[in-house]
Amino acid sequence: MALRRQRSTVITKPDFEYPERTALAGATAVVDLGESSSWRTWKFGNRDWQTEAWRLYDIVPEHHFLTGRIGDSVAQARLYVTEVDATGEETGEVDDEAIRRLAAVPLGTGSQRDDCLRLAGIDLAVGGECWIVGEGAATNPEKAEGSWFVVTGAALGRVGNDVTVRRPQQRGGSKLVLADGVDILIRCWRPHPNDTDQADSFTRSAIVPLREIELLTKREFAELDSRLTGAGLMFLPEGVDFPRGVDDPAGLTGFMAYMQRVVAASMQDQSTASAMVPIMATIPDHLLEHIDKIKPMTFWSELSAEITPMKDKAIDRLGASAEIPADVMSKIGDTNHWSGWLITEEGIRWIQGYLGLIADALTRGFLRPELASMGVADPEKYAFAFNTSALAARPNRLDEALQLHDRFLISDEEAVKAGAFSPEQMPTVQERAAQILLKLVTAQPDLILDPAVQTALGLPQVRSVGLPATADQNTDGQDPGGPSNGPPNNGDAPDDAGSARAITAALDNRIMALAAAPLTPERVFNSAAKLLVLRALELAGGRLATPAERRGRWHDVPRHELHAKVGRVTPDKAAQVTDGAWTHVALVASDLGVDPGDLHRLLSGYVNELLTRGMPHHDDLLFAALSIANRGNGLVAA
Repeated sequence: MALRRQRSTVITKPDFEYPERTALAGATAVVDLGESSSWRTWKFGNRDWQTEAWRLYDIVPEHHFLTGRIGDSVAQARLYVTEVDATGEETGEVDDEAIRRLAAVPLGTGSQRDDCLRLAGIDLAVGGECWIVGEGAATNPEKAEGSWFVVTGAALGRVGNDVTVRRPQQRGGSKLVLADGVDILIRCWRPHPNDTDQADSFTRSAIVPLREIELLTKREFAELDSRLTGAGLMFLPEGVDFPRGVDDPAGLTGFMAYMQRVVAASMQDQSTASAMVPIMATIPDHLLEHIDKIKPMTFWSELSAEITPMKDKAIDRLGASAEIPADVMSKIGDTNHWSGWLITEEGIRWIQGYLGLIADALTRGFLRPELASMGVADPEKYAFAFNTSALAARPNRLDEALQLHDRFLISDEEAVKAGAFSPEQMPTVQERAAQILLKLVTAQPDLILDPAVQTALGLPQVRSVGLPATADQNTDGQDPGGPSNGPPNNGDAPDDAGSARAITAALDNRIMALAAAPLTPERVFNSAAKLLVLRALELAGGRLATPAERRGRWHDVPRHELHAKVGRVTPDKAAQVTDGAWTHVALVASDLGVDPGDLHRLLSGYVNELLTRGMPHHDDLLFAALSIANRGNGLVAA
């Protein structure tokens, strides 16, 4: 008898037979509701131990944290299609674009896929199984990307011969009746060794220590309640004369009323004398020798001191069930410690066990049937796999990759993957050229004046801020104030007098040229900015270089260039060594007619850039920064 067509369904076994081949590890079943299917008698829903495991998951924080880290780690892996050889080993990601795209179909995309993977990891860790539902995915997989979700057995049920699943609210809620040929329902589980049809998980073997943690926590609450509701009992000998008020009754009752008034008064005002003076009572002389025997009696037991060690042992047993090293499990609250272990080879292998189950389920339940419907000759040669490079990303691994890349031992793409980035984030050829050009400009600042370099970097035209050309320089670079102003030199010996007159004349000419040069606002502004920058760099250099270095190997280095000798510093260090360098910015900004905040941000940013890069100051670099800030005119309008 053929199955009835309903509004939704469960996928049946494909009508083709796979050739014999070594299977991937894992336990996966695609639900078949045919007349002869064994699923017609399967009891859907959680087993008793799974119900108890989920109850403990909700109330034991250590277990909740542990399984949550499994789910979060699983969600970070990237799903892709790989080819497998005759032994079932992966041979690398496929090149066929049509097959590659199938990795974007199951479990949805983006945050939806991350959420489905996280739930699948947690379900496998707690209940030992997860059920993957693809609503409408059997008829049109690519249009059903948003209809995949993951549930536990508690969401599944049977109404007559129909299997139903309770949709999550984010997928529309209500119950879905699964129908053959329309929907996909996959059971993914870790088989129990004694009954491979049943699920198994580390939580199942940890139920006893988890219950122990629960009971010890309840005991802690009971002890706390006992201490909060009563401070114990104290026996006092007859004959003790307690202080009391005039209207208070005699004995202990009057003393308690008196003490309550004193305590209330001291709580209201700690400066009162009653808050500083002890409460006194008299005791007969014959009882003084027994006063050290008067001690309070408490109601809590000796077990109180043993609760924490017992709890720690139970947590260690939980870690042993999950196959986690004891030193890692003992620091379960230390997120950094856990993250450090998860990115080790041992931690990644631990997560790969869960990823392998999920990949096998998606391979058998979706990939191979879909490849067969596409007409692929041998669907068994393909499988889903997970890339765990995002899990392995760590600073030391990235540093190692960069070192190998600098030695041309690995490709650009592998270096990018080591940092947990995707190849799509790599720069284009044009962007790479701009980056290389920026490095060249950093090493040779004069290149910034090249119009071609300015165009390539998208900068406005930059002009030099050096001293203007004067009449004392001719076209061939010869100083006219030299030989022409002194007697000729026959070449046998230097004419000291002539050389001195030539230098003097050259200096006189330069001074006269400077005096004659127009004092424009731009020149004033640039000079003032340069002085502020040099002051900041001198202060930074004096703080970065030690006195011994300034007196020794760097004795001839100007103080404003010492930072370049020291090398790169962190942004925090740059801010520290320039502290107090900008005290006069407001005064200078007022004279120049610019906003002091803008000027401070611009100059401090320029100086911090030099310090963090270990670069010396150059007038052209400063002028370029000033020009860019005001579209080529500096901060002073042209």
